[in-house]
Amino acid sequence: MQGVEKKDRKKLILVLLAIAVTLVMILYLTGLFGARSRQMSAKKLRCVTSQRVTPFGDKVLYYDGDTLFCLSSQGAELWKYPLGSGAGFHASNSHVAAWVGANLHIIDRNGRSTYNDSLSENIQFARVGDKYVAAVIGPSVGSYIIVKDFSGLSVDNEAAPYKESSRSRSATSGEITPFKGLMILDLDFFDAGEFLWVTRLDVSGVVASTVMNIYQVGAMNTGTVELGEDITYKVLFSGGLLNVINTREVQQYTYRGLEENANIRRLVYGWQLVDWETGNFDARMLFAPVFQIADLGQISELRVLQGRVNKRFTLPDACVGACLRGTTICAFSNDSLYQADMGAQRFTALKLPSQIESPVTGFLGKLTNGTVLLSSGNEIFALVLP
Repeated sequence: MQGVEKKDRKKLILVLLAIAVTLVMILYLTGLFGARSRQMSAKKLRCVTSQRVTPFGDKVLYYDGDTLFCLSSQGAELWKYPLGSGAGFHASNSHVAAWVGANLHIIDRNGRSTYNDSLSENIQFARVGDKYVAAVIGPSVGSYIIVKDFSGLSVDNEAAPYKESSRSRSATSGEITPFKGLMILDLDFFDAGEFLWVTRLDVSGVVASTVMNIYQVGAMNTGTVELGEDITYKVLFSGGLLNVINTREVQQYTYRGLEENANIRRLVYGWQLVDWETGNFDARMLFAPVFQIADLGQISELRVLQGRVNKRFTLPDACVGACLRGTTICAFSNDSLYQADMGAQRFTALKLPSQIESPVTGFLGKLTNGTVLLSSGNEIFALVLP
């Protein structure tokens, strides 16, 4: 009997050990131990810093002055698209809008042109969203906006006389009234591409001021906001609100241009936005001191804002750039990667891979697959984060 009991105990112990090992593996693979399943590595890309190297989802775009190239994150050429000289381009995760003079190109992620034609006037710039492309055309003061779907079908036109907030009639009716006295600064789509915000500078008055208009594409002007004299340089849509970042503060507005809560305006004077994360949550924003950004390679402090969270971090070494990866802060010095969770008290350090032989001099952006783009002098490296 005792022998049978011993065997049963051994079996039970083996079963419990197997369960424990399985649980440990699950925790490890899901990252709950703080470990990740891949190692940091770097790949030198064939592009150089002067070629407008740009993240494109999990890929990389660059323009050599004549042709737009798309590379994988490991440097393999996926496609190329001839544009000619003097082109500009903007990329989402799935499409590219490129322009030369009055000619607009819409390119999908496989390098196939879904639209290529000339508009009525020269294009200042364009933005591509989840469903549409918006192009700003005409002179710098008094320009207007044409919105097209990815096949090139015109779905909206936005223009208004002077500072009127009412939406103009569609360009298809032949009655476009340019934004007289207003200079379009920036625009972008939000909320799955169904809405569009536009910031304009009113240069007709004694003091220049910024106005933000909000549109539902193809429908109506849903709101107008007078943003004042401070320079607005970024608008982020997250958690159902527009976060407007200027040189003084961060403000939140609804679709109708109503301020969400004036009591939670967050002062950011002296700080500049360097990266962000958006989704169904309060916008997660990473800032660095303006004077440190101006002095290349000398960022020693970072600041994170999210909802009521306002936290500052001191870096172990001077860094050339930083980004967010979920709730993890990543900063890059000449030879190291520093990481810290938003709730951590200190950074952990990892030496950069030996493939990067020279000191890192810049951070160019992040891809959707956990790869970041770093520069070392004129060279570009794709760094796979651990």
